[in-house]
Amino acid sequence: MALVEIVASNLHAGADLRKLEVGAVVDVDEATAERWIKAGKAKETDKKKGEKLTFEVATPSAKSGDLTGLQKQLADALELNEKLKADGEAKEKAHAAALAAETKRADEAEAALAEAIKKGK
Repeated sequence: MALVEIVASNLHAGADLRKLEVGAVVDVDEATAERWIKAGKAKETDKKKGEKLTFEVATPSAKSGDLTGLQKQLADALELNEKLKADGEAKEKAHAAALAAETKRADEAEAALAEAIKKGK
């Protein structure tokens, strides 16, 4: 831990991101102290007292009732997604079959036309 004196007026730190006043002495970890000093936001100090500043990240807790509701919505959405994918694949197969039938019919018509032209000469 390192004691630093704040020299910048726009520094927010700590778990609650509160604003640190110019001249405040805080006790932070070495890496944070080095970063602040390099950035010109703080300077090392030998003052004996400093407020210990901790950094922590907290995630909000979800109520179990809300979570089950969200899980149900997610499950419903996933089920709908699977149904739509299956419907899309079925339609794609139907379109492919129809295209194949039309292509075959067109090929037969061209062959018949060519035969008719041959007979007509």
